[in-house]
Amino acid sequence: MIAFRVLCLCVAVACAGCGDDALLTLPTSETTVQTRLFSGVLAQKGTRFYSYTVVNGGAVSAMLASLSPAGSLIPATNRLNLGFGIPAGTGCALSEVINVAPALVAQLTQTASPGTHCVSVTDVDGLPTPMNFSVRLVLP
Repeated sequence: MIAFRVLCLCVAVACAGCGDDALLTLPTSETTVQTRLFSGVLAQKGTRFYSYTVVNGGAVSAMLASLSPAGSLIPATNRLNLGFGIPAGTGCALSEVINVAPALVAQLTQTASPGTHCVSVTDVDGLPTPMNFSVRLVLP
């Protein structure tokens, strides 16, 4: 009897969407994004960068997701430079830079062509101590 009721419920739900009005629009192409986390310890007046590859061109976004004194979980609000660029030697030649505090929203976005790119964090204001940081990247 329970199986019959479940079957009736499934049929009723399926039939409810059988009208001429389209309630659901399916995408015509698949959109796949990748999320990468770049983290480490940033020394006072230091710079760290992370290289990544963009296979298909598109929007890349970055956020300084967290910052805290090394060895502590207490969040810090210090500002760092966050930038996009192209790897050059042992660094990252930046084309875009902004000064940001940690936040959980995209803070820097660029349209990237296929190839190797990099994201960088730099202490320009003088952190009081080395800091743990995390940068979240969203790639096309």
